[in-house]
Amino acid sequence: MKFRTVHGLAVAAVLCVASVGVDAQLGGLLKKKAAEVVKPKSAPAETKPAPAETKPAPGPATAGASAPATPAPAPAAKPEPAKSGDPLDISNLDLTSNVNRLVQEEEPVPEGEWNQMPYFGSATTAALRLLDDNGRVGFIEKTGPAIKAFVQSDTFGKSHADFIRQRFDAVDHGIKGAVGLDQLMKKKDYAGMDAFSRRQTVVNLVENVEEQSAADIQRTLGYELENWRKSAQTATGKNKAKYERYVRDGEALVAFGTSDMTKLRRGYAVLKSIDLGGPDTEDSLYGMYSKAKQEKQQIAWDEHNLRSVVQQQLSAFVLVAASVDFAAETVMKNGKEKFVKAAYEKKGALWKACFRAGQPATNAAKQFAEAWLKELQ
Repeated sequence: MKFRTVHGLAVAAVLCVASVGVDAQLGGLLKKKAAEVVKPKSAPAETKPAPAETKPAPGPATAGASAPATPAPAPAAKPEPAKSGDPLDISNLDLTSNVNRLVQEEEPVPEGEWNQMPYFGSATTAALRLLDDNGRVGFIEKTGPAIKAFVQSDTFGKSHADFIRQRFDAVDHGIKGAVGLDQLMKKKDYAGMDAFSRRQTVVNLVENVEEQSAADIQRTLGYELENWRKSAQTATGKNKAKYERYVRDGEALVAFGTSDMTKLRRGYAVLKSIDLGGPDTEDSLYGMYSKAKQEKQQIAWDEHNLRSVVQQQLSAFVLVAASVDFAAETVMKNGKEKFVKAAYEKKGALWKACFRAGQPATNAAKQFAEAWLKELQ
């Protein structure tokens, strides 16, 4: 995800929601302030993560400090339920904002770590930090299934599909085995790479012509016709026949003026295609264009669809959670708690959040993620 971004959802969001929001008991004591519970910058191992990349058109606007500055075009999956008086109730977790940020911005990919965590209101934060190990595990067991149901709802699924269609031109055409250029390169499938590139050249050509006005095409035709006529007089053999066709078809297009945009654009696209060694008829050119465009949309769908993104996010969470050293030593430096081991100081926000939350809560979240992953296989 070049965009960053699939780079996606996940419970990672949720699981993060659960395990990240709670303050760790270091040495058996709750040492952190409520505000430090959810903000990675106040993790025991203080290493301020780099600011998240600003994305041009994120999904539904997120809440709190982690919300991107750019307004989101995609609609929220569904209206948030009325707030409960219980600060730990699911209605107070800003679910739409927190989940959409991770699903649609796909932060963990390809880095495999989060640089920001879910954001909760002050009342929820204060309640979370008072939980002991059993309370944290219970919180995960309660919120995990609720978040999963939210993510797997038809409403959320349709919202995500609309979002990736707008952002990535991702559409499911039911094409099986569509492979992108990156995968072909990894396989060293040079014939496949060449064929893919030729199909995408057709897509780019047609779409470029579609963006041109009739006046622009007619202006260009005027210049090109002059050169084609000269070439038709001097060329021989196949080249002569080619330029004679350019002249004949070009003059016919000029005769259209600006009255028939479809014929003008399609006819001009065919001439440009011939010049590039591509299809030489309207049917063959636009047939290849339609097929190649669908292939491109399918590849985008396979990469960014909700199921794929959830799998990526859950897998990323499981890997990070499994790598946490809960026995890591910490020391106080300049009034802040730091890891003794320098390598741990460089860990990301999720790793440190799991450390703060403690092993029981992290294991509960990890087991939930692993069970969900099995269902998605």
